[in-house]
Amino acid sequence: MGLLEDVRWFPGAADVLAEARAEMPQKNELCGAFVTLVCLRANGITVLDQDEAALAAGTVVLAGGEPTWPVSEKGRDDYRLELPSTTDPRAAGSSAAGVARAVETLSGQRLRAVPASGEWAAANLERLLSGVHGLPRGAVIANVATAEFAAQDTPDRAFADYLDGGLPPLWTSRWRVGHFVLFGGTLSGTGGVLVSVVDTYPTLGRFGVHLQPVDRLAAALRRDGMTPGGLLLVVPAEAAAAAAELVADAGLRTELWDRITG
Repeated sequence: MGLLEDVRWFPGAADVLAEARAEMPQKNELCGAFVTLVCLRANGITVLDQDEAALAAGTVVLAGGEPTWPVSEKGRDDYRLELPSTTDPRAAGSSAAGVARAVETLSGQRLRAVPASGEWAAANLERLLSGVHGLPRGAVIANVATAEFAAQDTPDRAFADYLDGGLPPLWTSRWRVGHFVLFGGTLSGTGGVLVSVVDTYPTLGRFGVHLQPVDRLAAALRRDGMTPGGLLLVVPAEAAAAAAELVADAGLRTELWDRITG
């Protein structure tokens, strides 16, 4: 037994986790498409593959660039479709707007992707995620800088010290990119809050799931030195207003954060 068994998962997160693990690893450059596909399938919507999601999101792949996958992975380039490409790293990736559009279009508007952006701090992120527990089933997509993560293989004993007394883990992520992931749930202690991150590669954490202190995630969303990040709260269309209210109550904006978010 480990700390992941103690996580309070968001509504529908069990299906998000199952679909993510079934699809891992993401195809090269398609982290935005991966999380789109997972959100849709977890809500009963058929998506053929990551390529279909990438096309709907307007994803642009980087041609001839350096590998961006973790050193523990070999990469995956079994594309079914020919996707748009560029040699300019600044023009490659998936945009927040593209991922949101793909979620809504491919779901036939049954789902909405409510954005959250602004001045990220542990307090407002914790407040927002606390409110997600009260929403109907859906998913939380996050665009982050993985350099701010605690190491994905941080042992439970270090996180237990954090929960008990707020002592932050000393290990930091060795994989440092702009990235889309999913948040699965929260685990609270007297010293702080941990968030379960559902990633896109099975070697990160335990079969693709790792814990992160909420303050580290706030920093990962700020993405200092990069374009800012943010969240998309994917919910049934009838819950979009409630999700937007949560965002506002947390002191954040229901606005997309950038065109290309990596």
